Amino acid sequence: MPKLQGELGEEFENTRQAAVQYFRKGDHSAAIQLLTDAWEKLPEGKYEYDESFIIVWYILDNAIECRDIDTMKKWVDKVFLADPKRGDYGEREMWAGRVAYESGETEKALEYLRVAYKKSKGRVFGDTDKKYKAFLIDNGL
Repeated sequence: MPKLQGELGEEFENTRQAAVQYFRKGDHSAAIQLLTDAWEKLPEGKYEYDESFIIVWYILDNAIECRDIDTMKKWVDKVFLADPKRGDYGEREMWAGRVAYESGETEKALEYLRVAYKKSKGRVFGDTDKKYKAFLIDNGL
């Protein structure tokens, strides 16, 4: 799990903070663009870096928030490739389940959300994920 160091690491942290501010203001398109630019700046082997998962996470979060299905679908597969040494606690499946749910792919959403629930023993379902957990419970968990 290499982490960006030096100037590039500092630039990434500034970008991450700026993306959070855009998210809070509701300017999801600006956040997505900023994060997409950050993705392009990752060095060769970009999927190996810790930051790759963070970028994909933030892009998906913004895309879901503004219902940008094209961006969701473009980035969701990357969540399974980013930061491969990261622990497997159901987060990846949770993101894929969210995207499938928001895209109207209910069967696919159920598959992913069930795996996420099983791997995490329900821990990946936070306060902001109540609708996904309710959907899962309504469909037999």
